[in-house]
Amino acid sequence: MEHIIFYTQPNCGLCNDAKFQISFAQEDIDIKVTEVNIQQDDKLNELYCLSVPVLIDKDTGVTIQEGNVDFVTIIDYFQSKYE
Repeated sequence: MEHIIFYTQPNCGLCNDAKFQISFAQEDIDIKVTEVNIQQDDKLNELYCLSVPVLIDKDTGVTIQEGNVDFVTIIDYFQSKYE
């Protein structure tokens, strides 16, 4: 099972769109999602306030996508991870 950290914040239209894109990717790949509200942590808010939504591969620390998230890129990332 893959595991991503999904940095988000309230009232974020791109974050809502990203949730749908992640769910589409989960139809092809077994992905656990840990959703983190950056507004609950000053350090995370400073790091990601202009970038959310942000998807990070928990195992590698690699940023998969930020801003506009699409399911094709998520799937491609995890498929290429094992090539």
